[in-house]
Amino acid sequence: MSPTEAIPLLIVVLLMISIGGGDVQDMSVTFEGDNDVEALADVHVVAGGTTTVPENAAVDGDIYVIGGTAAIDGTVDGDVTLLNGNISVSDGATVTGAVQTYSGSASVSPDASVGRVSQFEAPTPSSSPAQRVGGFLLQFLVLGAFGWWLVKRHPLLFENVGAAVTDHALVSGVVGSLGATTLLVLFVYMAFTLILLPLAIVGLFAEFLVILYGQAVFGYLIGTRLPIERDGVATLAGIAVFLLVLELFGIVPYLGGIAQLAVAVVGFGAVLNTYFGLQRFEPVTIPGGT
Repeated sequence: MSPTEAIPLLIVVLLMISIGGGDVQDMSVTFEGDNDVEALADVHVVAGGTTTVPENAAVDGDIYVIGGTAAIDGTVDGDVTLLNGNISVSDGATVTGAVQTYSGSASVSPDASVGRVSQFEAPTPSSSPAQRVGGFLLQFLVLGAFGWWLVKRHPLLFENVGAAVTDHALVSGVVGSLGATTLLVLFVYMAFTLILLPLAIVGLFAEFLVILYGQAVFGYLIGTRLPIERDGVATLAGIAVFLLVLELFGIVPYLGGIAQLAVAVVGFGAVLNTYFGLQRFEPVTIPGGT
């Protein structure tokens, strides 16, 4: 598993550490190869390859497995958490804390000494019409309230971002894909220091808000093309149509997901290109060019 592929699960690990409230000062990550460890950081993440705690080793710290394999043959004074991949706790091994499995394959010998073994049972998602409608209405209320407020108070922001979407969609898409990926990687690596973990979480939340901003702009653009004179009402109607179209995209395998991603990155890039709508985006021109 490459660092980029591991990013979503690394974010989950960071959130779990933050919610747990433990006093963590150091984190290490292995992505490939065979690694025998006789000393751990406060938190060690196995993202690939095989990490082994040797039979005669006693390490202090928590282990998170998000890919690859963790083989516990010695003693781990902490918890072992499996999010993806494989773990094995062999005969005579000791885990003073809990062996927690969320996904993946876990093998715990009955002759091993483990504080607690737990298996997370994911709730079965419901596809009932009532829940789907409820989810749609919740999205509409959040996005609609934001769109209504912004178009009433600062309509120029929507106009500037909307112009970047309609007139420079390709540039916005490139900037959006590069910007979103770069920021995501930056926030994850900031969180590796753990001291900056709160700032990284705030950054990830801000990135999510920018995506919502871009979606509201798409709703605004649709609203301007509807036969509705009042800007606020038109924006609300446009957001409703936009969310409905996104839901329809989601029905189509693969292509639907690609279309949803394209919409997200174009909106993200348009927001960045216009400095959140504060100024009109004008592409750079080369002097003397034709």
